[in-house]
Amino acid sequence: MSTIGLRFGGYLLEGVLFVFTAGIGWLIWALFLFPQGQTPAKQLLQMRVVHIGEPRTTRFWRMFFREFIAKPIVAILATFTFFILYFWLFWDRNRQELWDKLASTLVDCCG
Repeated sequence: MSTIGLRFGGYLLEGVLFVFTAGIGWLIWALFLFPQGQTPAKQLLQMRVVHIGEPRTTRFWRMFFREFIAKPIVAILATFTFFILYFWLFWDRNRQELWDKLASTLVDCCG
């Protein structure tokens, strides 16, 4: 499993890449990487998203659900909990964020 520090670095890098590509470049890059279970930052940091219970990398539609449906749902819920839900990773034994739980995924370090 990926470390908390590596995941935090991934969040920061994802934001930087999104800003510098005006969002459009990030989206195009991400859509090409989703079949490999990666986002642009995960590719650069050699991480991947895997499906729990199956020894394989997450496929396109699960990544799409994780990034564009589960994350916004958690963001909305987090506003009602003073953003505590964003720190779920710190007390979860599998180092999953809440959106990982919704999508049945883990972030793995493959480098």
